[in-house]
Amino acid sequence: MQPVPSAWLIFLLPLLVVHGAWLWSSMVGAIDWCLPYWSGCTSISKAARSSDALFLFRAVMTFNAALLVNYWLHAGQFLTLYSASKTAIRWIKIIGIIGAIFLVLYANFLGSDGDFYQLLRRYGVTIYFSFTVLAQMLFLRQLLLRFPATIIWIKYKTRLSVWLLFLGLTSVFCNALLTGDDKDRWENIIEWHFALGMNCYFLLSALLWQHTGYSLQAKSTCVAPK
Repeated sequence: MQPVPSAWLIFLLPLLVVHGAWLWSSMVGAIDWCLPYWSGCTSISKAARSSDALFLFRAVMTFNAALLVNYWLHAGQFLTLYSASKTAIRWIKIIGIIGAIFLVLYANFLGSDGDFYQLLRRYGVTIYFSFTVLAQMLFLRQLLLRFPATIIWIKYKTRLSVWLLFLGLTSVFCNALLTGDDKDRWENIIEWHFALGMNCYFLLSALLWQHTGYSLQAKSTCVAPK
């Protein structure tokens, strides 16, 4: 798939299916009506597994994992056009693809009963989030080495990465300092914002690649954004 449409889909599909699952589960009474971004009343996983929306969630997230693999291959090719380090490109692709694989693990075991499956889900979602964001930050670093930081899409990527780092550190402090319902509530709030921020990174990639004219058929026309 072409890099720009692929990045757009990676942004749109999780956005629609996660909020669609939350809405679906709320409408059938499987979870309480709330605004999870502010109240932390439910996690993304609970919203998805509490109704038949689970089957749509699994299918879309599995397809999204394939798109993520495609995205990281495109990201590596894009950096190759600007003479980035082969070692850096290799690690970005490896880390990003590992994150995509663990998204499949998480999505397909979501809703399964048993301690073993719960362990697989927890590892799946943790590695998916952490490895994907790590690959995003490594990709951003390579962009900053080659383009001016004032370029609008790279500037927004930088701000977004700082926000994600802040959320990650906040999550660590919440786990260490809070207990019981307060801990669960803040974990849920952070999770929703973190997932949204991570998702928006792919939107910025789509806009950056669109601006540079990056495509499979016209790689030679790709130019530095102004």
